[in-house]
Amino acid sequence: MMPYLLQIGSFELRYYSLMYITGLLLSIYLAKRRAKQLGVKPETMENIIILSFVLSIIGARLYYVLFNLEYYSQDPLSAFAVWKGGLAIHGGVVAGALATVFIQRYYKLAPLFALDIMAPLLLLSQGIGRFGNFANGEAHGVPTITPPEIIFRLKPVFTEFWATTLTTLKLENTPESISSIAMMIKGSDIYVNFADKAYQIKEYVPWGISFPPTYMPPAYLEFGTLPVHPTFFYEMILNFIFAGLMFYFFWRKDKYIGSGMLVGSYFISYGLIRGFITFFRADDLMWGMFRAPHIASIGFIIFGIIMVIRAYKKMKGVNKL
Repeated sequence: MMPYLLQIGSFELRYYSLMYITGLLLSIYLAKRRAKQLGVKPETMENIIILSFVLSIIGARLYYVLFNLEYYSQDPLSAFAVWKGGLAIHGGVVAGALATVFIQRYYKLAPLFALDIMAPLLLLSQGIGRFGNFANGEAHGVPTITPPEIIFRLKPVFTEFWATTLTTLKLENTPESISSIAMMIKGSDIYVNFADKAYQIKEYVPWGISFPPTYMPPAYLEFGTLPVHPTFFYEMILNFIFAGLMFYFFWRKDKYIGSGMLVGSYFISYGLIRGFITFFRADDLMWGMFRAPHIASIGFIIFGIIMVIRAYKKMKGVNKL
């Protein structure tokens, strides 16, 4: 898979950018339709989404930079080089949500109106955006030869396990050397002793994706041609499923728009999705000894539950009247 759709001289139309644009335009179109049905000017929702989108990009970059201060303190100007990668979704969501709250005040909308309209659209757009990660060969998972017991731990140990694996197999930490593992495990039982236990190195799932060196994607540079867990597709599928469920209420239940029920459902849904996907990721940010996305996802879920409970009580009170 090449990272760009077409190339003219030094200009590249990259899938990653195209997915962002596609998600944005689709969100604007659907939001304008729904706003019109609810008696709000379509142009109002368009302006809110565009401004929130820009500020969410800033928030996503700021979040990423803060978790990599040691690196960016050596070269502060590189913190502005967004085109080189480095956006963290949790920072983008929080910044976008806060921006929406303040922007919609300008348009004198109900406090949660725009957030409820945007919630399922955001989840849908995130699913679309993950195809861009696939095209770039980034946001990938650990190799599919990793034992599940190593993957499913709150305190990540994959880095240590991987170093032990390379030492045991007498391999260098280079893409070319790591790629040879695929041949080594064919027809042979290979075990790695880690934390007083022997783990077998084998292909645990058959749906891993291998990245060739053609465009030198991050997945290849880290794990050679070894198949890795396609975490971008895991998240894409889950995002589409949960977005589909939210769209039922988005289109059919007018009382949900402005109650906070949909935005609360988004925070719960994405908290669960990313909390699960993070177990497989090979490149997540860390917060102390834990993965930062796990900490953020717990916060998302708690906040979402509070929003849903408040929305339920609010709608229940309205119905009684």
